[in-house]
Amino acid sequence: HTHDVICEPHQAPEIKRVPLEQLVLRIRAMDLPGTSESVCRRIIEPPESEAVRKAVAELVDIEALSVRPGKEELTALGRHLATLPVDARLGKLILLGAAFGPEACDMALTAAAALASRSPFLSPPDAREAADRARSHFAEGGKWGPSDHLAILVAYYSFNARAGGSKMDFAREMFLGIKTLQGMGELKRQLLQMLSESGFVRSGLRSSYVEQLGRRGGDNDGVRLALLPDADPNGFDPRDQEPLLGALLCASLFPQIIMIKTEGGKTKKGKESKAPPAFFIHQHGTDEPVKVSIHPSSVNHRTTKFAEPYLVYHQLVFTTKTYVRDCTPVSPLALVLFGGALTCSEPGRGGRMNDDVLLTVDGWISFSVPSALQRLLMLVREELDELLKRKISDPSTEFSEGNEALLNAVLQLLASQDRTDDVQAMQKHQAANDALRNAQMMQANKRSQGGKKGKSKAQGRGGGGG
Repeated sequence: HTHDVICEPHQAPEIKRVPLEQLVLRIRAMDLPGTSESVCRRIIEPPESEAVRKAVAELVDIEALSVRPGKEELTALGRHLATLPVDARLGKLILLGAAFGPEACDMALTAAAALASRSPFLSPPDAREAADRARSHFAEGGKWGPSDHLAILVAYYSFNARAGGSKMDFAREMFLGIKTLQGMGELKRQLLQMLSESGFVRSGLRSSYVEQLGRRGGDNDGVRLALLPDADPNGFDPRDQEPLLGALLCASLFPQIIMIKTEGGKTKKGKESKAPPAFFIHQHGTDEPVKVSIHPSSVNHRTTKFAEPYLVYHQLVFTTKTYVRDCTPVSPLALVLFGGALTCSEPGRGGRMNDDVLLTVDGWISFSVPSALQRLLMLVREELDELLKRKISDPSTEFSEGNEALLNAVLQLLASQDRTDDVQAMQKHQAANDALRNAQMMQANKRSQGGKKGKSKAQGRGGGGG
């Protein structure tokens, strides 16, 4: 039989079929001797060494692991991620959301729970077109165009805001999986309890307590009530926070970015070219961009005009083509402030005749900006990175007024970008000036404190010598 020739006698062990980031985090959390690769070789059914090395490289990329010759250590971020029962990048999304405040925390928990679960959108064979229309309805209203992540959040919060039988009626009418949405709520409460135990949110938020809050507060998941006791439990619309959602996804999923290239120009008959856009991703170890397609299940599958030239995605799927699933438009500014490492060229380099500089994210996404704006972006990015790292290292850290002002200015800046804005438009906004002023103030305070400490140490040494 053909079955006996082409099929394996049994399914490969799970450890050989799934990403290994969580396994590596657990190995390092247990402080087992040797590298992750050497530990995995001692497993009865060991995974491929290349898969382990890829997982280690992935964790280094997201700053969860530091590697020296023969030594691997968890960073502060890695220690927290090792306690969360979700993919490492989704764990980072949750922690960054918690750093931006209660409302952002609730949204990040929802997004992470959604991406860790199966899609809530049903597509029955006898009603596929109606189901597609319902999914597209949830994706409408975004500032930068259709977004799979936003569609899932809108669907979840719309379901969560209803009570009793109306919940079920709404789910059936809009082709939503009731069990999937309920499972997302359970996972949100579980993750919130872990954040509470780690000190990222107030203590005592056990999953069972939050569930009771939700039942008493209108039959919702209870998470928003637990984080914001005085707020309307059903008063949140994720479309109002779309810029922050894109920024958090960018920070946690980077470098999983799609570059959109459109064929401009005119046809031989003088008409505008209608060639569909092409999509490319950057993969480590390759110099050339890799062409991909948008998965048919995505709300962007048939989109031909994008307000932004970049999308952030969660997953690659390899079938007849290389597909990306669950993608969201992301602004250039979000890439600059929340993407990979920033580098810049000197003014006038690369054929530029003015004082523009080339600002590059992670060595492969570039923007031409005035040198004054480049200094602003680098300064804000430096302070923002340090602020978030400090919060993750010590969740109990209370932000100062200057810290809060910087975060608020960054959020206003992200929200104020219009669909047609590029990075250069940032300098037009008052939020940009606020962000710069706060970043400069924070740096001045650090220099002042550093000078005082240095002077104090010098005086101490002088006194001891006398």
